[in-house]
Amino acid sequence: GSSSNRRLHRLGGPSMIAALLVVSASAETTCDITPRPSLPVHGHVQTAPTSSNYSSRVPESAVEYLDVIDRQRQGWLLPARVYEYESVSNPVLTPVPILGLGASDYAGNVSRIIMADFSGLLEVEYPATSPNLLAGFVKVVGGEKLATQAVSTSQAFYVVEGKGTSQTTYGLVSWETGDMFVVPSSKTEIIHKANETAVLYWVHDEPLLRYLGVEPVEARFEPTLYKRKQLMKSVEIIRSEPGAENRNRMGILLGNKDTEQTKTLTHTLWALINTIPANTVQSPHKHSSVALDLCISAGPDTYTLMSRQIDSEGMLVDPVRVDWKSGGMFVTPPGWWHSHVNEGDSPGWVLPMQDAGLYTYQRSLDIRFAKDSIKEFNAKRISGVREQF
Repeated sequence: GSSSNRRLHRLGGPSMIAALLVVSASAETTCDITPRPSLPVHGHVQTAPTSSNYSSRVPESAVEYLDVIDRQRQGWLLPARVYEYESVSNPVLTPVPILGLGASDYAGNVSRIIMADFSGLLEVEYPATSPNLLAGFVKVVGGEKLATQAVSTSQAFYVVEGKGTSQTTYGLVSWETGDMFVVPSSKTEIIHKANETAVLYWVHDEPLLRYLGVEPVEARFEPTLYKRKQLMKSVEIIRSEPGAENRNRMGILLGNKDTEQTKTLTHTLWALINTIPANTVQSPHKHSSVALDLCISAGPDTYTLMSRQIDSEGMLVDPVRVDWKSGGMFVTPPGWWHSHVNEGDSPGWVLPMQDAGLYTYQRSLDIRFAKDSIKEFNAKRISGVREQF
């Protein structure tokens, strides 16, 4: 339909797929249930992959011409490589996996850190959830302390549950459920103390720095706290504005006075608090940044559909379905079209954390909305960039 948020008919019948975090014993990935007409789907809905789906990747082969010309080169000549342009201009890298963590991964009365480390699949030598970011959960039992450490320019902590304090290089910050705080350039430990058992969703950009071989030398923004009460009031204001029901997403971007140009959480990180009302579809869009999505809360039958392609009507082609589970996180790979769906009777809340601060600054975020892309397609005009002059 033309509306960004299309209402769903009440649905019956069995569940379409298992949850993201339940490892399936079956290698079959295609559901045998026909997509309902109200969903933005062309073809079949597929189950979310497991790590085994990524283990059989065939490495890219490319002709290296210096070895053909001179196999005896030494010194500064030895590291050099030369390739034919067209065959490797868009090299095949390891995919960013559609995987995640669930609340069951940090269950129990034990303080610990659980990271979504997919470095093996990404073929890097340091912990990483995506090429630029590392995400995970910090569980601190009430009355206990736990230290975290990252050599990063930006660390974000969202309080999934609990109440406590964190001692940082920049001072002490107090927090409770639904708050978020962001810490700038740091190489030292942060000591988290839980007044009551707490879970923090932790995202930082150390993988980017490791890739570049650098360390932070200065703070690019001030330490910042976002209080849940203020965030929810902002959402209510936006939700009551005229035409709000036609927006592609219903949420608020978290910014900082030091990122007025990019409107992002930090100069590398980006955060959106997005709600999806009951019986609603949020129509597909895509962007160059990765999303590390925290499900703040959701009832049954709330999920994300992802696909590499859309058809001529803006429908997702053979999409993967990832179910939302409260307190869990999952990865939306860069460049994939995705749509959030809520077939239930209660609203869902999700917090996508992205490396879009960096992409926005580079003018390469390239966020596209399916309905706009189809209008361009029908007009036989496909834009490359936003209008500049």
